[in-house]
Amino acid sequence: MRGPEIKILHLTALAACFGTACLLGAAWEKKLAIAPAGADLPRTQAADGEDDEDGGESEEKEYTSRETRTEAGTSQKISAEGTALKAQYRFINFNKDRVSVNFAMTGRDYMNYLSGYGYTDSEMSGLKAWREKTRQTVWKQTFLKGGKPAAEKAIANVDLEYDTRLRALLRSRGLALRAGNIVENDMPVIVKRNIPLLKPLALALQKVAAERRYAEEDLIGAALSLVQTALRYKIPPLMDKGLHTCGLLPPARALLSGWGDCDTKTGLLAAILGNWSGIRMVGIAVPGHYLMAIRRLPGKGDMFVRYEGLEYVMVEPAGPAWLEPGTVGTATTALLSGSEGYNVEPFF
Repeated sequence: MRGPEIKILHLTALAACFGTACLLGAAWEKKLAIAPAGADLPRTQAADGEDDEDGGESEEKEYTSRETRTEAGTSQKISAEGTALKAQYRFINFNKDRVSVNFAMTGRDYMNYLSGYGYTDSEMSGLKAWREKTRQTVWKQTFLKGGKPAAEKAIANVDLEYDTRLRALLRSRGLALRAGNIVENDMPVIVKRNIPLLKPLALALQKVAAERRYAEEDLIGAALSLVQTALRYKIPPLMDKGLHTCGLLPPARALLSGWGDCDTKTGLLAAILGNWSGIRMVGIAVPGHYLMAIRRLPGKGDMFVRYEGLEYVMVEPAGPAWLEPGTVGTATTALLSGSEGYNVEPFF
């Protein structure tokens, strides 16, 4: 979605966004075709210090029963204790204070949660089979009563119903069907869906802020530091155990896995910050990368976008670089000023 006025400090180029997406087929008649190998369009990484897609980080296991990592003042411990999955994160915020937070879900709740993301080939095949069977049935029924015009109208209604069911299925999995029959992650849906789930984590950060008398900016910085530095940067696979993910881990999975890429971490940070009603945010999509911006007046030297007449200060959640609000990686700066420009997507 593009507002009437979108500007970035010292940058003026605007163009269509190329986000994480899964290609289902270009023609309307091929909507139900299973995406061929290599047709998915993954994001590339852009922030300073991010791992190469073919590097060692991307080859690590996502989850073990107990995993501990300590590096440059940060640590993560992810464990399974009885029926509970737990994650403990320790990190240093921009105030140079050490912070510790926890997140947990029962195994059953976690499995139910995961079922709400991604889609399988069998689901698409089932939807296609329904369409073809229904088309044949209504053709026979309406042709005998009203001839070819009536039958063609009935087929058109079946196609419309198919489109409705397809979009509803994708939306229920945090996805959206875009122009050109491209399926991509619906970040506003993902963010809003996860805000209540991440409320305990947001309250834990708020408690730390209250005890240490942080201002709102410090509270935002604590959440940003957590996402940037305590979670490893790693690119999710487009296919995971038969599930089309469109290259994103939903926020709770990222927390209970200990890693994520640019859009994964952006969704996580936005879902945490969304628990404070006064914070307004937008997503920023550039070719091969995704970040966000927070509504506030920019300070001297801050990178910002202007959306619907208001300034939003840029935030780079990807890490592993430790970048305060208003600062983005050098590669991100280059993408923002590139010929293809950027796109702004409001989360609320």
